[in-house]
Amino acid sequence: MDINKISSPVTADMGTTKSKANTSGQTEVAELKPRKMPAQSTVSDDWKLIEKTQPELANISDFDADKVAELRQALQTGTFSLDVKKIAEAMKQNHG
Repeated sequence: MDINKISSPVTADMGTTKSKANTSGQTEVAELKPRKMPAQSTVSDDWKLIEKTQPELANISDFDADKVAELRQALQTGTFSLDVKKIAEAMKQNHG
């Protein structure tokens, strides 16, 4: 198996330190220094929307049991059909 090295602009600098020589026979552990994250002064619009809709989303059922039963019955009886044009139009409307 060949392993090809990939060059990347990302550096692996993690603030580790090494001593010049380890004569004691013990394994040396690198010291990791945590980096401080810059303070965020504003909340994004997306986060505001998520926060606003959380109470509403908590009250919505995960699925529609009646719709699942209807689809299951249609699959069992062989009456389930897909309108591909309708699906394509909905995809175009929602995703451009």
